[in-house]
Amino acid sequence: MAILKALEYIQYKESGKKSVLVHTDRRITLQLLQNQKKHTHFIEQIRTKVIEMEQHEWRVEFSWIKPHVGHRGNEMADQLAKEAANNKNIEESYTKTPNSALLCE
Repeated sequence: MAILKALEYIQYKESGKKSVLVHTDRRITLQLLQNQKKHTHFIEQIRTKVIEMEQHEWRVEFSWIKPHVGHRGNEMADQLAKEAANNKNIEESYTKTPNSALLCE
């Protein structure tokens, strides 16, 4: 869900370059995105969002990073995920990410 929300957010940011590199510590997510035979709800939503963005001249790439080694964005994502898991209104949790935490290339 975090990847989908990030793509939705960044798609509508005013930015000169239309390029995004999504880092994730979830290898399974990357494997599912690459395997066209696997169809889960969120993976299909991410694929659809990527296609939509590419049709609007966005370049979307994904990269795996090692978890729990102090990567600033990954640590923030983990903290926000924990807060969201404990929050009955999950949508509210997504509004807590400061714009300065998102790096637009």
